Amino acid sequence: MKNIPQGFEPAFFRADRRARRWDVFVTVLLAALLLVPIPFVQFRSWPERRLILERPVLPWSGFRLCYHPLDGGPAVEELYRFQGSGRLAPQSLSTVSPLALESSELPYLQWQKQPEIGLHEMHRTGALLEITVRWQPVLAYPLKMLKNAWQAHPLGSHGGGANR
Repeated sequence: MKNIPQGFEPAFFRADRRARRWDVFVTVLLAALLLVPIPFVQFRSWPERRLILERPVLPWSGFRLCYHPLDGGPAVEELYRFQGSGRLAPQSLSTVSPLALESSELPYLQWQKQPEIGLHEMHRTGALLEITVRWQPVLAYPLKMLKNAWQAHPLGSHGGGANR
């Protein structure tokens, strides 16, 4: 390499430098995308504020609540949709938060096409369902899930169980 004239650079070195610049550009772009805030909906019992479900809100997102009214009528299925801005669609804006699910049997919450979640504790205690939409960075969601899983783990923050 000492015999290469000043200012002369083989094509291999130029391509390698372009590839490194491209790698840096893509890495910075992906990191910036992870910091973009998007809306997330949280379903909590009220007044306990116990988290039931948290999901990202996309323009096609929706959920349904299924319950049996106290008057003994047929089962009710309420469908809710979100707008692109993260707000509930206009037809469901008349509902107030927190929602009172007065049901003679166990009420259910279903997000999109996922399995239904039985609202056991809410039905037993007569709690209300609070629905809030918050904007947060995309990266915060998986980090929060990891933190909650770590705290809920039997070993918790005590380490590897050396005292067992």
